[in-house]
Amino acid sequence: MVCLMRSVQSSMFNANSQSEAGVFRRLWRLCCQIALVQSGLRSYLEPVIRLMRPNYRAGLQSATLLSVSRQPGYLQMQLKAGRSFSGFVPGQHLDLTVELDGVLITRTFSISSSLQQFLQNRTLQLTIKVQPHSGLTQQLLARAGESLPCYVSQARGDFELEQSQSALMLAAGSGITPVHSMLSSLSRLTRPITLIYSYRGAGNLLFADSWPQLRARFPLLTIVLRDTSTEGRLTDAEFIAALGALKVKEGQSVSAGPQGATKEPMLYLCGPLAFSQYWQQQAKVLGISQIRQESFGLSQQSHGEAVPVSVTQHGRTLQFHSQGNLLQSLEQAGLAPRYGCRRGICMQCLCTKTAGQVRNELTGHVSDAGAGLVQLCISTALTKLELQLDAVSTATQDNNPCTT
Repeated sequence: MVCLMRSVQSSMFNANSQSEAGVFRRLWRLCCQIALVQSGLRSYLEPVIRLMRPNYRAGLQSATLLSVSRQPGYLQMQLKAGRSFSGFVPGQHLDLTVELDGVLITRTFSISSSLQQFLQNRTLQLTIKVQPHSGLTQQLLARAGESLPCYVSQARGDFELEQSQSALMLAAGSGITPVHSMLSSLSRLTRPITLIYSYRGAGNLLFADSWPQLRARFPLLTIVLRDTSTEGRLTDAEFIAALGALKVKEGQSVSAGPQGATKEPMLYLCGPLAFSQYWQQQAKVLGISQIRQESFGLSQQSHGEAVPVSVTQHGRTLQFHSQGNLLQSLEQAGLAPRYGCRRGICMQCLCTKTAGQVRNELTGHVSDAGAGLVQLCISTALTKLELQLDAVSTATQDNNPCTT
């Protein structure tokens, strides 16, 4: 009997030890996962801070949405930046995050207003092309006049104007927005600049009131407004002619004053990806080595191509294409995945990946193609992906580290 009791006690002790060890391993793994994806102390403390400041988001600067107006095809947003926003260099861009029905939607836009406007009243203007299938622009249109929580990142980018040399600027569509910020921020101009702005149809001409004013202020500024619906696209011959005329004007401005020796003109390109790539190639053929460009549209370097995703939840399987943040893509597809902080902190959106690769948006880490755990709110699909949104597999938790 004594031997039997000792045997039972020994078995219970071993079972309890194994259970405690299992709990400890899970807690330790969770702590490691959190530590690996947080960018700072504020991210850890965000859930607590939001109890006192509901609109607080770690790493984001709060902003006040003052107004949203529309012209055909575009929205003009006026924002007042919070005290933590440190300013910008004309030509830079930022991330705008808007909270709509509890969902954070983030997009990147160039600042289109002048630096002087920001210095006077801390306001910024963003000029946004309306996308028929974009949830952000459609919601902003529907809720114009409402008070919406929004946030901005610090400005970034090196698409800046070098004022010590002449410049030929080619802009197309909404690619004119950073160029407008550059030119409207000028206080003086000592080198000639030629801007050729291509747009399709009179209704898509942005900043129509600004161009006559800028021409009047700066005699060395040449602005060519080209409506491609009636004039066609800029040709190679017209590009070469504009470059030649700029060089002549540069020589005249140098001979008329003490500005220094003539420098090769800088070429600035901003517009759709195909537009920028074409003119960059043409410039290299002509021997132009000084090029600054900012492009938008689908590319592997920016938003990536849409990736097929298969999701299983409650016994049902849904297939769709994801482009960008996985949590946002799932919600746009009509699913309701579990989430909490939406910033990679609380682990509420953790789910099982059975196949495919994802990138962690905070760390840049790329997962392997096998099974693992994924935080939806900070992950982007890179390859064909299979997700299980039901309860996270215990076996996966025990045997595989978090992949994002």
